Amino acid sequence: MPTWLIIAEESVTTDAASPQRRIEIIRTVIGGKSREEALAELYKAAKSHVPDSLKGTSRVVGRDGDGSFWVLPKNGKGHASCHIRLIEQV
Repeated sequence: MPTWLIIAEESVTTDAASPQRRIEIIRTVIGGKSREEALAELYKAAKSHVPDSLKGTSRVVGRDGDGSFWVLPKNGKGHASCHIRLIEQV
């Protein structure tokens, strides 16, 4: 069975500079879990993950059409976002 990685890709733009991007593994899903079980873990991780750039800010979490999640400022304004997705380790 595969090993799944839940990753967070955080992007921050400040003062017309090019975006700074940071990628981190926030959870490893092991133990013979299927893709469907790993997607359930992805959902839990997305709901609980607080990106550094959004600490102290109200956030909203939304599911994208490909099954990944976005963590965004709740008011829709700001220079930070975080994309959380599931990848299979090869």
